[in-house]
Amino acid sequence: MHLHAESWEIIDHKEVPQVPAYYDEAAVQITSISSKDVIQTFTFDAPSCSSSQSSPLQKFKLLRPPRSPSFGSRSSRSPSPLSSAYDDDATFEESWDSGMAFRDPHDFSPAQAREALISARCQLLSASEMRKLGVNALFSEGWTITKLRKGNKYRLQVRYTARPAKAVLRSGASKASLTGLPPFMDLLEGSW
Repeated sequence: MHLHAESWEIIDHKEVPQVPAYYDEAAVQITSISSKDVIQTFTFDAPSCSSSQSSPLQKFKLLRPPRSPSFGSRSSRSPSPLSSAYDDDATFEESWDSGMAFRDPHDFSPAQAREALISARCQLLSASEMRKLGVNALFSEGWTITKLRKGNKYRLQVRYTARPAKAVLRSGASKASLTGLPPFMDLLEGSW
């Protein structure tokens, strides 16, 4: 007897190749750049009505236990931990409902896909290997995000690629000058 397991179907895929990161030159100076790219893959599950919460408006979650990012190779690794991008249900419901009246309640909204991408970038920057290298910024960065479906379950897979760098703040600049957003997140608008 041969059992056929249902596989994940690719619903959508967006990609941004590595591009230079933007920092305000008056606030940040890049002092060194790593010789290797850092690559890390994160997997997120969409809300499910079959979980312990009765509402599909629950927080999405990171799937696998944390592992280290991949340095200098193109192979993907397991994800890092994620603190939820939605700290309260009101924020989550607002992003879930924004213009998506006919969306499958188990699916990801564009706002949730953006939050997953931002979370992936933050987790990459806070990885222990990055701290060991003494880097605190990204010289260049790119990403792919793939939406998957298996039955009524949805999953996002975010693969973040970056060239780490060490940056110093110029006098009078705040640490906020080092934070940034993933490039070209507008690709996740509309039909996502």
